[in-house]
Amino acid sequence: MHKVRFGMIGVKGIGKTHINGILSTEEAELLAISDINEEEGRSAASTYGVKWYNDYEKMLELEELDAVTICTPHYLHYPMVMKTLDSVKHVLVEKPMAITMGEADKMIANARRRGLKLGVVFQYRTDPVNRQIKRLIETGELGRIYRVCMEACCFRTQSYYNRDAWRGRWATEGGGALINQTIHDLDLLGWFVGKPSRLQGQISTLYHDIEVEDIASAIILFDNGAHGVVQVGVVDAVETTRLEICGEKGKIVKEEGKTQHATLGRPLKEYVAEERVWDVGIHYDWRELKPETETIVGHTAVIKDFAQAILGDKEPMVNGENGRISLELMNAIILSSFEGKAVSFPLNRDAYDKLMKKLMRSSKPTLA
Repeated sequence: MHKVRFGMIGVKGIGKTHINGILSTEEAELLAISDINEEEGRSAASTYGVKWYNDYEKMLELEELDAVTICTPHYLHYPMVMKTLDSVKHVLVEKPMAITMGEADKMIANARRRGLKLGVVFQYRTDPVNRQIKRLIETGELGRIYRVCMEACCFRTQSYYNRDAWRGRWATEGGGALINQTIHDLDLLGWFVGKPSRLQGQISTLYHDIEVEDIASAIILFDNGAHGVVQVGVVDAVETTRLEICGEKGKIVKEEGKTQHATLGRPLKEYVAEERVWDVGIHYDWRELKPETETIVGHTAVIKDFAQAILGDKEPMVNGENGRISLELMNAIILSSFEGKAVSFPLNRDAYDKLMKKLMRSSKPTLA
């Protein structure tokens, strides 16, 4: 096999980005598309010279198909991934990989059992500056991380939720700001800092006529002892995106498109141990982190990596286990809020499934 032959499900919205990513990747070839919207499906098929399927299960019957990308609403990810794996095709699914941890666990187990690749789209990891931050942490240049603060506060109108019937509902979106807009930020948090051990969360619906949260907060204790504070939402008309990571050798501040790295003159512990009470001579130098080289980023980078993982029989950039990290953080914040107490990791799958079933029963009628 010299090229991975892709089918894709869900043309509208991010689906077109996936198509362009496949067409831009020399290791990939677009073979077919599936969409229940005939107008969208036929138009895309005609534009790209491939076959359109109204029923994605019919597309999965193609013997020459190697892999599928899934770009549908959240509630369809789990059944479509499972059906694709059962059809012995590799699968790359958009974020979130599922609505619950229980679903994610089954997807991962199915892929492992069949020897297939399961990838999750978290394109923020391809950003050159984010990669530099990761290297600084992995090489120990930042030192042991002891504190992190993340704000991912953006804005959505009510019309945003009204335009698509699946949005803003427990049964179909599985959450609000946490699972949709800011799950990318939660993914970076877990990628940079590591596994959490305990979390206290709170969600609310302040300004939108939706079932799910439009603002959420959490206090997190990580396995490495680091303390974390998280606040996300879709109610900030003046948007704020900020990440601060503090280590014993320095600090990283990423804010509004600019990332700076402060290096301490001496390790933090030495300053703390100073005999003087004041004027201990703390010294630090700031430098801005900038992309070092031109590189492929975004969805194209994710798709290229996934194709190479299939061809080279290696793990994709974000496999199922890695893609599950942000989902567990999101599930934990919601569970903690409804239970009114802190939750521990690994998250109690049964407790979350029970909560979601209750919320889904009170949700609006299921979409046809």
